[in-house]
Amino acid sequence: MESVSLNILERTLMLKNKKNYKLNISYIKFSFYIALLFFLRIDLVFANNTPTGGDMGAHVVAVNHFVNNLFPQLKIMGWTNIWFAGIPLFYFYFPFPPLLVSLIALIFPFGIAFKIMVMGSVLLVVYGFDKLFRNENEVFSFSGFVGGLIFVLTESFTIYGGNLASTLAGQYSFTYSVGFGLLAYTYIIKGDLNKRYIRSSFFFAMCLLSHLIPFLIFSLITVFKLITSKVSFLEKGNYLVFFSGLSSLWLVPMLFNLSYTTDMGYTPFIKLRDLIKEDIYPMIFLCLFFVIFLYKEMVSEKEIFQIALYMIFISSLLFFYIPPGALWNGRLVPFFNLGVVILFSLVLKSIFHKIDSSNTYLSRITLLASFSIFPLGYNFFTLWGERYRFSTYIIMSILFVTFIFLLIARSNSSLIALVLYVGILSSVSFLPHWINWNFTGYEGKENWKDIVSLFDNLNKLPPGRITWEANPDLNEYGTPMVLMAIPMFTNHTSMEGLYFDSSITTPFHFISVSGLSERPSNPVGGLRYFNGDFERGTHYLRELGVDYYITNTEKLYEKAINNDNLVMINKVNMFGIFGVKDSYKVVPVTKQLEEVRIDQGVNSILSSLFRDKENEFIDSSLNNFYDLNSETHFLEIPKEHEKIDSLYEPFLLENINQDDITDVLIEDSRISFKTKYVGKPHIIKVSYFPNWEIRNGHGPYRVDPSFMLIIPLETNVELNFKTSNLELVSRILFFLAISISIFINTLVKRRFDIV
Repeated sequence: MESVSLNILERTLMLKNKKNYKLNISYIKFSFYIALLFFLRIDLVFANNTPTGGDMGAHVVAVNHFVNNLFPQLKIMGWTNIWFAGIPLFYFYFPFPPLLVSLIALIFPFGIAFKIMVMGSVLLVVYGFDKLFRNENEVFSFSGFVGGLIFVLTESFTIYGGNLASTLAGQYSFTYSVGFGLLAYTYIIKGDLNKRYIRSSFFFAMCLLSHLIPFLIFSLITVFKLITSKVSFLEKGNYLVFFSGLSSLWLVPMLFNLSYTTDMGYTPFIKLRDLIKEDIYPMIFLCLFFVIFLYKEMVSEKEIFQIALYMIFISSLLFFYIPPGALWNGRLVPFFNLGVVILFSLVLKSIFHKIDSSNTYLSRITLLASFSIFPLGYNFFTLWGERYRFSTYIIMSILFVTFIFLLIARSNSSLIALVLYVGILSSVSFLPHWINWNFTGYEGKENWKDIVSLFDNLNKLPPGRITWEANPDLNEYGTPMVLMAIPMFTNHTSMEGLYFDSSITTPFHFISVSGLSERPSNPVGGLRYFNGDFERGTHYLRELGVDYYITNTEKLYEKAINNDNLVMINKVNMFGIFGVKDSYKVVPVTKQLEEVRIDQGVNSILSSLFRDKENEFIDSSLNNFYDLNSETHFLEIPKEHEKIDSLYEPFLLENINQDDITDVLIEDSRISFKTKYVGKPHIIKVSYFPNWEIRNGHGPYRVDPSFMLIIPLETNVELNFKTSNLELVSRILFFLAISISIFINTLVKRRFDIV
C-alpha cells in the first residue's frame, strides 16, 4: 500500500506533459514565495502599528500626510508645513510608494498598508529576477529566484538601496525602482514585443516614479533594446509616448524646480573596496571560474549576459568618473552587486541545466548533496528559532515539505536550488532583528510611553514650530528620528524632517541645531557647524521662527534653564519643553536689501543637476547666516525682473513695532496676516517656493536664509499655494500622451486583426 501511495505521488510530481509541468512547478513556486513571506514576517506586517526603524520611522510621517491630505485631492505633490518651515512634499521625492500605500489604505489601516508596501518592494525585486531568468512557457525560475534572494539579502551595505537592509533603513523607493527596472527590461527582451511593449513601458515609467537613480541606470540598456527591437517605428513611438505620459505628471515639475533643492555635499568614495563588497567576492571568483567552462551556455542567454556585464561596467565607470555633484557614487554599489548576482544566477542556470541532463552518476552525487539541507536548516533554526519561533517553524516546515516532494520527484536541480535557499537564510546575521524592530512599530518599543507622554503635553500647548536636541540615543524609541513624527501625533510641526534634499531650509536648520545638541548629526557637507555654541543656537531659533525647543539630555536641559532666550514650560520624563522668546513668523524688514540676479530655465536645471557652479545666492545666504551681526538681507531676483527697490519707499528702522503685525495664520496652502506697514517689505518665515502667490502685493521673492519676502499693498495680506503652469502643462501632457497611446494601440491592434 505504501509503495502504491508513493507511486501516485511520484506520478503527480514527475510531470509528464506541459500542463502538469506548469501546475506542479507552480506549487513549488508558491512554497518558495510563501517561505519568503514568513521570513519577511508577514505575521508582523498585519499587526496594526506604526512601522519605524532608521529613516522608515520618518518616512511614515510624509506618507501619512500624502494618504490623508494629497491623495483625497487626487494630487501626487503639494505643500506642507510639517518639516523644515515648509517643504514641497513629493515634488522631488518619488510618488509611487505613497500612492500605493494610499490604495492599500482603502482596505487596511495605514500602518498595515505601509508595511505591505515595504514588503512588496522586496518581493518585486525577487520576482523581477525570477521573471528575467524564465525560459519561454516557464512559470518559475529556480536560478532567478535564488539570485533575487541573494541580492536582496546581501548585508554588506545598509543604506545605498536595493537590498532588504537598505529597504528597512527607508530605501524602499529605490528597491521598487530596481524591481520595475528588471521587469521593464525583461518584457522588452522576452517574447513578442507587440504584445508586451505596453507592459514594459508601464514598468519603465514606474521605475522612474519610484526612484530616479535606478531609472537612469536602466534607461541606457532598456532604450537600446527598444531601438534595436524588430517592432515597427509606430510601436516604438507608442512605447515612448505611453512612458512619457505616465511620468510627465511628476517629472516635468521636478526638473524645472530643481534649483529649490539642497546639495547635501556628500563625500564621494575613491577606493575599489568601497565598490566591491566582501560578501560578493565568492560569487566573483565562481563566475570567473565557471565562465571558462560554461561560456557557450551563458552566451546563449545573451540578453541576460549583456545586462549583467552592462551593470558591472556602468557602475564601475560612473563610480570613479561620474561628474562632480551629479550623484553620490555610493548609490552605484547596488548596481555592481546586481550585475555580479545576475551573472552568478546565469552560472547557476547553466549548472542546473547540466545537472538535469547529466548521467546517473552525477545525478546521485547531486541527490546526496541535497541532504546538506538538514545541517543548514538546523543552523537557521538555532540562530533564529528561539527568538522568532513562529516564523522560523513555518519557514522550515514549508521548505522541509518542499524538499520531500522534490526528493520523490527526483528533481535534482530544484533540490540544489532549495539547498541554496536554506543556505542563504542561514547565513544572514542581523536582518531578522531589523525586520522585527521595524515591524513591531513605535508602539512595540519598551519606553514608547515616554514619547506618548511628551506628545500629550505638546498637544496642550498652542500649535507651533519645534526644534529638538539631536541625539542618537533616541533610537531606543524606534529611531533617532522619532521626534520627526511630532506632526503625525501632535498639533505641532517639526523643524527637522526627512527628505533633506527637498528643502532649501535644510542647511540652515542643521547649522542651528548643531549648537543645540550634544551629538548633532551634521549631515550636510561643506557647512560650518557650531557644536556646543548654545547661545548661537538659541539666536538661530528666533531667526528661523521656532516656537518651542525640546531637550533630551540633562546637560542641554541645564543650559536651556539658564538661557535668557528660552522660557521653561514643562519637563516630561527626560524631555524638557521650552518656549522661545521673541520668535515671530512674519517680521518687517529692518536691514538693507541686496539683490542677487539668477538664471532661470535650462541653465538653472543644468546647474542644479551637476552643482558644479557656485550659487551666489546660497553662498551669500550662508555667509550672512554665520554672521550674527549682519545688517544685510540677500534677495534672489530673476535677471529679467525689475529692481525691487523701485517697488517700495525707504522706511525708518526706529518706527518698527512687531505688535503691528497680527492675526498670523500659516496653513498648508494659505498664509494670512494683518500689518500696519503697507508698502514695506516683510519676511515670512516659511520656505520659499515659486508656487506661492500673493493676492494683494508684490512677491514673494526668495530672501536669506531661505524664506519669502513680500511687499503688501493692503492691510490684510494673503498668500496661496497654487498649482503652477508647469504642473498644468504636465497634466495636459499626461492626458494627451495617454490618448495618443490608446489611439496608436488601436491602430496596431487593428492591423494585426487584419493580418
